[in-house]
Amino acid sequence: MNVASLEILEPGLMTTIQDKGRYGYQRFGVPVSGALDWFSLRAANRLIGECDDAAGLEITVVGPKIKFLTDTWIAMTGADLAPSIDGDPAPMWQSINVSEGSILSFNGAVDGLRSYLSVAGGIDVPLVMDSRSTYVKGAIGGMKGRALESGDVI
Repeated sequence: MNVASLEILEPGLMTTIQDKGRYGYQRFGVPVSGALDWFSLRAANRLIGECDDAAGLEITVVGPKIKFLTDTWIAMTGADLAPSIDGDPAPMWQSINVSEGSILSFNGAVDGLRSYLSVAGGIDVPLVMDSRSTYVKGAIGGMKGRALESGDVI
């Protein structure tokens, strides 16, 4: 399967790329960063057959609107932010086959604050200190060291 491509149509409140984080750099003032709910990100990765430490999206409270540019498999775990695909409710905590052109959106927090989206093939951004995690305050990792923005393609 090809690595999936996603286009961020609307970024949501705070959507970032995260993995398990960067370890071994704290003595230089670089925090671990990484997913706040490591269990949920790891579970999402396992649901679609990815390695535990594959990067995914950490979605906070108000989710993004994402267009899939290829057919792929996804999984969403963590907080229930009422996801829908093409307007139909999407299940949490299971693998889902999505088609090219499908739109994933979120209708608001039902339970919890942070949701995780894993995509077959992972999120391919450059490694920074052995991690793809976004550290916004330090402007490193993820997508140019920042939260995702409208128009980003990953």
